[in-house]
Amino acid sequence: MSHFVFIISLLTVCAIISFSSGQQRSVNITDDALLEISSRLYALDVNGAYDQLELNLQSRTSSGNRVDKAPLPLFRNGIPKNVFSRPTYEKMLSLFDNYLASVNETEQVTPQEKAEEAAFFDAVFATEVIKATHKFLVAQRLAESNVERFKEQLRNIWFGLYQRAPGKQGSSGFEHVFLGEFKNGISGLHSWVRFVTEEAKGDINYLGYTRTMSIGKGAVGLIEMPMKFLGVYKPHSTLMIGSSPELEIALYSICFLTRPDSLCPIKGNATSGISTRYQIQTFVSKFQGRRYLGSAFPTF
Repeated sequence: MSHFVFIISLLTVCAIISFSSGQQRSVNITDDALLEISSRLYALDVNGAYDQLELNLQSRTSSGNRVDKAPLPLFRNGIPKNVFSRPTYEKMLSLFDNYLASVNETEQVTPQEKAEEAAFFDAVFATEVIKATHKFLVAQRLAESNVERFKEQLRNIWFGLYQRAPGKQGSSGFEHVFLGEFKNGISGLHSWVRFVTEEAKGDINYLGYTRTMSIGKGAVGLIEMPMKFLGVYKPHSTLMIGSSPELEIALYSICFLTRPDSLCPIKGNATSGISTRYQIQTFVSKFQGRRYLGSAFPTF
């Protein structure tokens, strides 16, 4: 092999490693580009449950207030079964019993659990939302054009295990964002799907809202609130309401790759002329030389 060919091969390998580990390249992606792609993704979100959900907001409260200002559930009609039978929801729900809630316990991922993760990503990657996300990230030189390599890149970002407690490889981006974890209280849990399923079981107690916002689909697109999960209090949490699993994976992945450890501008898809801009905050967790999704959540 010539010296020139060796150098080219080495650079190619390094690029693949960089993509799969979530390493951001030196690119200049404007806020306008992020607002445009996020609005387009909302328009493509045909699996969103915005019109199928009815919220019972009840009383306003404040962050840190432990008094229950909302004696009734947040989701008035409970679990939307017609929505949860859709492929991406159904496959995601099968993952909910795969994780140990405490970050102080090492996760043991079984072959069946790996298969369930793969089935979820197969369903997500069949959607127009993820196809548009892939096209955008390729154009920004943040993903490879090969779909399988892009899928592996996102799989590492979302399902790669890392440590939040010394010596315990017990956390992943998916578990943190979609399910929630216990580390000196509740951390994560930013999924309305998780919220409504646990609320229906009586394991989540909605305590009232601090702020809400419309993103152009449904009466409420974002909600900020305190809550209790399995009796453990969380003073401040935010949820996107009605967004599909693929839209949340897409928006959080884009923000992780383009605005790591910072705020990322997002725009909904409103036709009423109201402002639908909000932000997503991402955090990077580094473990053994790789970068994983530490957290991602919407913020006003």
